[in-house]
Amino acid sequence: MRKVAAVLTLFFASLSTAQEEARVLTQFERDYILLKRGQYEIEENFSYVYMSVNQVFLQGFAILDPIFLTLGQFGIERVRRHIFMNIFSLRYGVRDHLQVEMAVPVIYRYEEGSVPETGVDKSASRFGLGDMAFGLSYQPLRESHSRPAVILSLAFKTRTGKGPFDIDPNEDVPTGSGFYSVKGGVSILKGLDPVVIFGGVAYSYNITQRVNRLILPQVVSGSPTFVEKFDPGDTISLNAGFAYALSYKFSLSFQYVQNYTLHTYIWIRNEGRKRVLNSQINVAMLKVGTSWNVSKSTSINVGVSIGLTGDSPDYILEVRIPYRFF
Repeated sequence: MRKVAAVLTLFFASLSTAQEEARVLTQFERDYILLKRGQYEIEENFSYVYMSVNQVFLQGFAILDPIFLTLGQFGIERVRRHIFMNIFSLRYGVRDHLQVEMAVPVIYRYEEGSVPETGVDKSASRFGLGDMAFGLSYQPLRESHSRPAVILSLAFKTRTGKGPFDIDPNEDVPTGSGFYSVKGGVSILKGLDPVVIFGGVAYSYNITQRVNRLILPQVVSGSPTFVEKFDPGDTISLNAGFAYALSYKFSLSFQYVQNYTLHTYIWIRNEGRKRVLNSQINVAMLKVGTSWNVSKSTSINVGVSIGLTGDSPDYILEVRIPYRFF
């Protein structure tokens, strides 16, 4: 659950990192990194995620994908995941340097793998709504000759998608994380023509979710466990990068993204709170992107992200097309 939740969270990072700071090179309005008052922007964001995972779990509690808490013996689960996601985003300038936005994801997820104790291959898929998100961004400081622009942000992620505890993990896969989240962050951006450097930090408070569900073990010899609620653990995020303008219409960007999620805790009936073993998640990605400024109102942005840790996706392909109304 934690790995896929971390992957899905990556797609909403723009709500707390000033919506892809590297794109500022195509705007040519450095004073207004966010939308001006009365402006609005729509964006289509299509992404493909591939994950090939060899998961090792020991006797005791462990988090497994497609995801549920399990009591199991030692084993290895080989899983191949394909996630296709289209996010429709709407942004509006409430006033100069103050922007609100909404993101609505639609997800198709397919995965196949082998059951450790039987060796039987299985597959599952689902198409549906993901976790919608809402954000607020504010720019208290404009860029000057000696100082960078500063953007503060606050985002709220819902649980409108099907979560891990809303499905039968033997037959289905989730399209959402299964919990609410509030994320606050600060980003800075400085132009050093023809280069823009940027970076930011953020903290996500992932809210404890009540489950009240009987979880069946993967191994026949195990006994069912009644989980009352779970705390997914908070996430610390940072990113840094730069964009380089190759021309007035085309730029190239490089970005490092890190998301570190703390331990998960669960509450078991008659046993109380327990920490889930090996539930810390470290997702690190290196992203290379290009931006083509097609016109004053729109651009085409293509990016490839490569996973740097075992918890990260193998790679992510992304195409973003924003259209701004003046």
